[in-house]
Amino acid sequence: MNAKQSGVALVTVLLVVAIATVMAVAMVQEQQGSIHITRGFLSRGQAGQYALGGEELARQILQEDYAEGENRDYLTETWASPELHFEFEEGEVNLQIADLQGLFNVNSLSSENALVGVARQRLVNLLSAVGVDPLVTDRIQDWIDTDTGARPAGAEDFEYLGYEPPYRTGNAMMQDVSELGLLGLEQEILQQIIPFFTALPDARSLVNVNTASPYILQALAPQLSFEAADVLVQRREEQETGFETVEAFLQLPELAGVGIVTDGLGVQSSFFEVRTIARYQERFSYLTSILHRNPLDGSIRVIHRDFSKSFRPQQATVENTDG
Repeated sequence: MNAKQSGVALVTVLLVVAIATVMAVAMVQEQQGSIHITRGFLSRGQAGQYALGGEELARQILQEDYAEGENRDYLTETWASPELHFEFEEGEVNLQIADLQGLFNVNSLSSENALVGVARQRLVNLLSAVGVDPLVTDRIQDWIDTDTGARPAGAEDFEYLGYEPPYRTGNAMMQDVSELGLLGLEQEILQQIIPFFTALPDARSLVNVNTASPYILQALAPQLSFEAADVLVQRREEQETGFETVEAFLQLPELAGVGIVTDGLGVQSSFFEVRTIARYQERFSYLTSILHRNPLDGSIRVIHRDFSKSFRPQQATVENTDG
């Protein structure tokens, strides 16, 4: 009996040791998993801080640009460089700064803009240039205006309330160009036009002729061809430091007799988009920031942040549709 009892005791001890070992291993594995998760959260948070640091770098670059006192913005300045790359401890930040006043501001169709008629004609020209029915202008303008009367090719609450789910028109300036997706337009049309649009909180913002693409320049006058607008961009590049004034731009021979309305044009910008891709160790963070630079003192404030991975498509994705 003593031998049997000793054997049972030994088996019991071995079983307890085995159970304790399994529990210890499980605890260690759980602890390691927690450490890994915590390290991931910390790395992700650090990458997010790097992204915000990239935004601050962009602010400094734009402030320094203002301090130089040229009173104009053009595409050979530091802020417009495609190589804004900065390395930090265990990470890096890539910046891309774009002048939003080189795009068409959909909010210029608001009644708050005294030049709404000029803006509407430019939008008609732009849509025609990219191969989209210019009557889309009616739907965009009906979405922004505060009345309830639909334009011939537009839409108001009556149409949108028939959608599933139903909704009403914005009846205010757009907060983001993604609102265009609520207008009932085909996806193909949205992909064609969104690269050329922005939604700025200032309906009276000027189009910067020093940063606008050939499509935006072509929209300045219905008689202006894409080829001529492309030549304008080449002339601008020859200037290296952009046009000092709108008048200097209008003196180009390609613009003779095309009847460009000078109202709503400028050579200096206040609204910029900053796209930041930040990396810390193996973690990435993405940030799109909209900055406003005060033209009076150069101070900069952030008016929008988006931490999603999606960036607004570039104009390079759209082909010229001229015959």
